[in-house]
Amino acid sequence: MPRPRILATGFSAFPGARRNPTEMLIGGLDIRCLARRLDIDLATTILPTEYRAVDDLLPRLWADIRPDAVVHFGLHGRAGRVRVEERAANYIRTTPDAAGRRPDRIAIEPGGPLYRSARIPVTRLVTALKRDRLAATASNDAGGYLCNYALYRSLERAGPGAIVGFVHVPWPAEERAPNAPARRPSLADLAVAVECTLRTAAMAVRNG
Repeated sequence: MPRPRILATGFSAFPGARRNPTEMLIGGLDIRCLARRLDIDLATTILPTEYRAVDDLLPRLWADIRPDAVVHFGLHGRAGRVRVEERAANYIRTTPDAAGRRPDRIAIEPGGPLYRSARIPVTRLVTALKRDRLAATASNDAGGYLCNYALYRSLERAGPGAIVGFVHVPWPAEERAPNAPARRPSLADLAVAVECTLRTAAMAVRNG
């Protein structure tokens, strides 16, 4: 069987997060080393936290890479643990994106399903994260911002059998962040969470 092709994305900064930890986590990956260790073909990119950019980039990434699995990572500023999202909602808040643009509608896909279910094995991933001594939980609310938007769009585009998931990470303990819980994982812990997620996605591809 060919090695699973996996795309991992983080997000750039946005209003309220001048530095996005997922940009550091995904941008700082040693792709060659990690791909060899997990026996995968790995591609990474940082998505601008902008609706137009996501609409432009995601279709091209799916077409160019033809991934077996796509895992998006985003920041949840009020979380104290890693959150594995179970679904994306067909909903957009009117909050401006990083370019200052507000959505002109409240539905991502007018007439589309109210929810699209994530295709990554959520329970298995949460268990694996806990096995790696990380505080983790499943979540059924990916929000109404770019995180939820990217997940919905990827699920909308994914072909049969493709694995798609979204993992929200909290602010790392090293960062001073208003409204964030005092107890949070370190940046090193979150790097372990990224690798654990990619390993779980690869296993899901191999298991069909």
